[in-house]
Amino acid sequence: MAQLDRLKLTAIRDQLDTLLDEAARSQMILREALAFLVTHEIARRDERRISMEGKIARFPFVRELDGFDFDAQPSLDQRQIRELATCRWIAHGDTVLFLGPPGTGKTHLAVALGREAIRQNHSVQFVTAATPWRCWPRPMTTVHSKSN
Repeated sequence: MAQLDRLKLTAIRDQLDTLLDEAARSQMILREALAFLVTHEIARRDERRISMEGKIARFPFVRELDGFDFDAQPSLDQRQIRELATCRWIAHGDTVLFLGPPGTGKTHLAVALGREAIRQNHSVQFVTAATPWRCWPRPMTTVHSKSN
């Protein structure tokens, strides 16, 4: 539909028939169906934003905290990592730096926390120890609040 294009509601446009069929099967009233369509559009936009900002951040790959094997790294405090995922440390202006031998999941955690920061609308840039000296000192994932 041209109106959906004009309003840039591409997720709704691309799946309108499927979404309307699902709303009808669920016997949604008009208000519920509208909320369902808008929720779908917002989810698609958020997904695209997170993907694009992940590329801008220069993450080497996509990783999530749910995929981290805490059993393989018993020295890590899972509660502390989950607390870091709330991103309150950003509001306090704190820095997070993961140190340890190779193969212990530092990059996985840095990327996963960076992606969580992006979800919470913070700017992120991924850097490693190989980054030129003029960028140091910096953590593996630097996060900046967009509100500043």
